[in-house]
Amino acid sequence: MKTIIKTHKLILLSALFVALPVAATAQTFKAEASNIVSVGEYFNYKLVSNTNFRLTSQPEFPPEITNHGSMQEFSSSNINGKLEQTISVVYTLSAAKEGKYTIGAVSMVDDNDKTHTSNPVTIEVIKGQTPQQQNPQTSSPTATDNSSGDIFMRLVPNRTSLYRGDKLTLTLKLYGGLQTSINSIKNVNFPKFDGFWNNDITPTNASKPQRENVDGRIYNSYVVKVWELSPQKSGAIRINPASTICVVEQQIRRNFFFSDVIYTDKPVRTSAITINVKDLPAGAPPSFTGAVGNYTMTAKVSKDKLTANDAVSVNVKISGTGNFSLIGTPKINFPHDFDTYDSKTTVTANSVTFEYPLIPRSAGTFTIEPVMFSYFNPSDEKYVSLTSNPMIIEVEKDLNSPQQVSFVNSSNQRDVQILTSDIRFIKNKAETWHSKGSRFFGMKSFYPSYIIAIVLFVLIYLWLYKHNKNRQNIILMRNRKAKGIARKRLKIAKKSMYLNNSSHFYDELLKAIWGYISDKFSLPVAELSRNNVSELLTEKNVEQKYIDQLIRIVDECEFAQYAPGVSSTQMNLLYNDAIEVMSKLEQKTK
Repeated sequence: MKTIIKTHKLILLSALFVALPVAATAQTFKAEASNIVSVGEYFNYKLVSNTNFRLTSQPEFPPEITNHGSMQEFSSSNINGKLEQTISVVYTLSAAKEGKYTIGAVSMVDDNDKTHTSNPVTIEVIKGQTPQQQNPQTSSPTATDNSSGDIFMRLVPNRTSLYRGDKLTLTLKLYGGLQTSINSIKNVNFPKFDGFWNNDITPTNASKPQRENVDGRIYNSYVVKVWELSPQKSGAIRINPASTICVVEQQIRRNFFFSDVIYTDKPVRTSAITINVKDLPAGAPPSFTGAVGNYTMTAKVSKDKLTANDAVSVNVKISGTGNFSLIGTPKINFPHDFDTYDSKTTVTANSVTFEYPLIPRSAGTFTIEPVMFSYFNPSDEKYVSLTSNPMIIEVEKDLNSPQQVSFVNSSNQRDVQILTSDIRFIKNKAETWHSKGSRFFGMKSFYPSYIIAIVLFVLIYLWLYKHNKNRQNIILMRNRKAKGIARKRLKIAKKSMYLNNSSHFYDELLKAIWGYISDKFSLPVAELSRNNVSELLTEKNVEQKYIDQLIRIVDECEFAQYAPGVSSTQMNLLYNDAIEVMSKLEQKTK
């Protein structure tokens, strides 16, 4: 519950707040304000903290911004059993002139006399306009083709010209006028990225509305989806339009006292956009494997001193900016005395690491040649080659091995060389199998050792058999219970729908869908994504229309969690769709 205490005296703002029990969390102090407003519009500037504080300095507003008064706000909420409280000072402001204005940092002191400083805030002020004064549909090449009123959608690339293999960010945005209430979206058709490598990088809080200046008008913008794209061919590549249906909430007044709420479907569609992709210039170095960006490289061995037949690895790490998923594995020439194995690749947001496992088979000092890596720098429009230092490994003799074996690669087969002996003497009498083994078979310890080995073999076999059987039983049990667990989660979602708790409804509906797929196919929820679920269901011969319906429900749930308002009618429709598609999946995957 939120209690607001109003005051009209600025001096009270620096007084110590009434002591409240605050949860034991890290102290925060920040400033918040709308990033864009129109001339004459009232807006709030907030100083927010999760602990008691007193201001040591007052905000200094530019002369063009008028302070109309202030208030103090106290709010509390119970999150996962923890009491979290927020204490704020709220200033009501307005701007008299267009431009960009910055409100500087403000200092505060907490109960422990520790000083904190807020962040500066920049506000853009534009000229106020009515909807008739500016129509974004006709003023922008990426605006919608089939918009309705104050609602439209855009595909917004961060650039439209780049080299093949470089990357760009493409954002699908939905816009609504400040007086337009978008309830939810449905039937989203995303573009097909033919000619592009693509990766979904949509933030978890993307659907929270942000104010945005579009051709001199202020709109609430919603991020529907964000992709990272990398063109795989040169030329003008067209990205086809995206489309959806917006459910718009409208108030219809029946009489002086009552009004009705109706929901209207408004189809919106982006324009197609074209990305101009330049081919890479000629003259690429031999070590170029397709990397485009700006990188640094390090190469090192996991240990430089070891014993023959011990494992070691060479790790090559490439960092910087670019598409790390498309960087090819650098080629390294290893000494013939090393056994080599398939390399392991680890990709993160800002690096890729190649690990090359090795096993030296003979003693000595070995030098691994420098690693070569080349890339194309689109900013400088030239190829850059990087070279590591040579890596030296000292290998000592393996005392547990009577002979040191060196493996030499030949064109036809792998030859084995005995390094510790040059001559093998010719024996006059051939040894038989019985004569070789007579030394051991005649020993007293042979038969007990033989019996112990058999017993150990049987025990290990029984343990492995039981382990595999238990694992199969667990997978089978999860598969059988998938439907029942999903039904329980759907009941919780339905209860939230009746209570008109939209946020909890969509959260439970998502849990029901992802949980069912996780239990049905024995996959961890953390590893589930739209792409691998689509591939999995396709392998199970599930019809494409049901796969598309499932992905649409997930998209609508994620978007609606942050939508400004959701009707019970829309929740009920989505609930029924979820039951239908999960029933079809149950039938198709038995």
